[in-house]
Amino acid sequence: MWIRKAPYLLKAVLPLIIHHEKLPTGAKELARIIDPTTSGDLWVIVKQNESKLSLVQTYILDLDAGPKYSCHQDDFPLEFLSWFPNALTEFQKPPSEGGLHAGAMTSPDIDVGGEMLCLQRALGVDKDRGGYAVLNRSRCKKNRDPETSFTPHEVCWASRFLYDGGLLDLIKDLGQKLTEGKL
Repeated sequence: MWIRKAPYLLKAVLPLIIHHEKLPTGAKELARIIDPTTSGDLWVIVKQNESKLSLVQTYILDLDAGPKYSCHQDDFPLEFLSWFPNALTEFQKPPSEGGLHAGAMTSPDIDVGGEMLCLQRALGVDKDRGGYAVLNRSRCKKNRDPETSFTPHEVCWASRFLYDGGLLDLIKDLGQKLTEGKL
């Protein structure tokens, strides 16, 4: 049996968000945005414990038994908001401008707010139009054993949602507020 252990020291689990309208004590909604370009999912950006960030994706599943609400949470350091726009710009630079080598699909892991994040190109999203994923290798998905089946927290967004749907502008705005101490 192949055992995949966490590559870094894992961070404490954040309070679980089971519904975007019923946040845990101490959690504060920073923003929300609907993905108008692909799925129509609602994304809620939540500040937890003063220095942590939960990215919450919600949608309604159409099941034979009727509609079912679904809420998924992935956690990152609050500094994600100021790091991500710059990391995305650097990731997209060609090698001649100091970017990653030709054909690179993932950035090296980088310490962001004490957690190890990496950025990856996601080719199969949005009907193969592509997008980007961010992995937090310092946090293990809930209901996984980090000693045997480590799975990092991960968000994946279509390029159209980032650029045309306004998500990148929203993250930039929140990152600027964080830098200015207004969050």
